Amino acid sequence: MELPRAWQRPDPLRGLDRISWDEVHDGRGGAGRVPRLLRSLVDPGADVRLAALSSLADRLLTDDTVSEASFCAVPFLVELGASYKVAGDVRDRVIFLLAAMALAGKGFTEEGRRTHRRWNALGRELPRTAPDWLTQTRHAVAQGAPKIFEALASERVACLVALACAVPENLPSYVSGLMGEMVELPGEEMLADAAEIASALLGHSPELLGVDRPKVLGEGLVRPAHEPREVAAALMGYRFALISAYGDEGAW
Repeated sequence: MELPRAWQRPDPLRGLDRISWDEVHDGRGGAGRVPRLLRSLVDPGADVRLAALSSLADRLLTDDTVSEASFCAVPFLVELGASYKVAGDVRDRVIFLLAAMALAGKGFTEEGRRTHRRWNALGRELPRTAPDWLTQTRHAVAQGAPKIFEALASERVACLVALACAVPENLPSYVSGLMGEMVELPGEEMLADAAEIASALLGHSPELLGVDRPKVLGEGLVRPAHEPREVAAALMGYRFALISAYGDEGAW
């Protein structure tokens, strides 16, 4: 019997040694540790895998900032997330890491400074000085893992996850208070409608109000000037999904 296509994929780390990682920058200098951390993701020990993933995420997505190392690591992360030869605890978190890198708000320059995503009054993203690792990393994720990128691009992501969180009997503690604030988001009709439905499903339970809420749009619910609604929705949907899967501590 022929193996399923997912089992026929080649070694997810093939070609890793062809990159001169010591010459690749990760915001702290050379990215010489990155290949070792990538290899540790397929280690037999679960503790080793998760520790490596935490260190790798810290280097590839430093304070919401991507770098040359992030861009170079995308093809290997894509294969790790797609290969059934890789442990499930790694595959799931790698997919979240790819999503987070696609949504990153900042990028390192060669001098170690940060550039930010900004938009003009028409909602068009402003260009950045080359090499623009923000755009290049986002493009690499879109090319290597289009389904992840397509999901993030949909403004329905946040609404669907918000509603899903509102239905279970054992409700996550952060949902109720966050729904109340989402209702008041200016210019976010779809998100506001979803929040109202979610609030109704909750029955406005007073014991759940006033709980600590996660930051889903960067710093609280404050959006950068002229940020398009689909970007805000993708960020919110990603954050909801992350907390729903791994709790308020996040994936790492």
